[in-house]
Amino acid sequence: MSEPAVPKHYYADRKEKLLKDLGVLFKSAHRILPAHVKASEVPAILDDTRQGFGDMLAQLPDLGGDRNIFNSSIVAGVAGLAYIRALESRGVPGASIHESLYGIYFDAYSSLPGLLKAALRWFEFSAPHMRQLRAFERWTQERAHPENYVVQFIPGDGRDFDFGFDVTECALVKFYGRMHAQEHLPYVCIGDFAASSALKTGLRRTTTISNGAAKCDFRYGRKRNALLGLPVEQLPEYTNRRATS
Repeated sequence: MSEPAVPKHYYADRKEKLLKDLGVLFKSAHRILPAHVKASEVPAILDDTRQGFGDMLAQLPDLGGDRNIFNSSIVAGVAGLAYIRALESRGVPGASIHESLYGIYFDAYSSLPGLLKAALRWFEFSAPHMRQLRAFERWTQERAHPENYVVQFIPGDGRDFDFGFDVTECALVKFYGRMHAQEHLPYVCIGDFAASSALKTGLRRTTTISNGAAKCDFRYGRKRNALLGLPVEQLPEYTNRRATS
């Protein structure tokens, strides 16, 4: 009688591919980190990040596998926490960790080839992406995966914004909570502004769950600039945190 198949872990089993996909972030880290730590420490820090990333992937729950269109954000969030832990273990101050993390995000997205950035920007506002978001909305609201996101698609009017979505439950908020790392998540979330600035997709937000609000209100507009992620204290999602927490 054959042995039953061992269940596969969607993320952990893809570790090597995911690390390859994150290569641009590691290249940016090599450029950004020497401003915050000794250059001689950078290789070891990134090795620890890779190791920690693999360990943390195995702790991710079932989030729907290939159906989850936010997988890239999940993976980047896990990598971000592995990076944070590698620096924390060396006594690097939190402010320096957070500044370097945003610098890596900004450098990585800004260094993408122009044609790729143009293609990503086109897709962001395309009809196929709108259909994808609407389908994702319906799927997440079934709540078949309790640790997943729950989102609501928000159509735009072409003036204030072109499209948006509200996140009322966030997989990364839940994961960072289990990892006792909630205080770091707002500095991971601002990576969204680094991406939007590079791709010229005009992201604005007024509240985020990681800052104590009931939802993250993403709004994208192709005719405006994205908010800058730093300084965090000047972001609406930060200044609104007390009123909504």
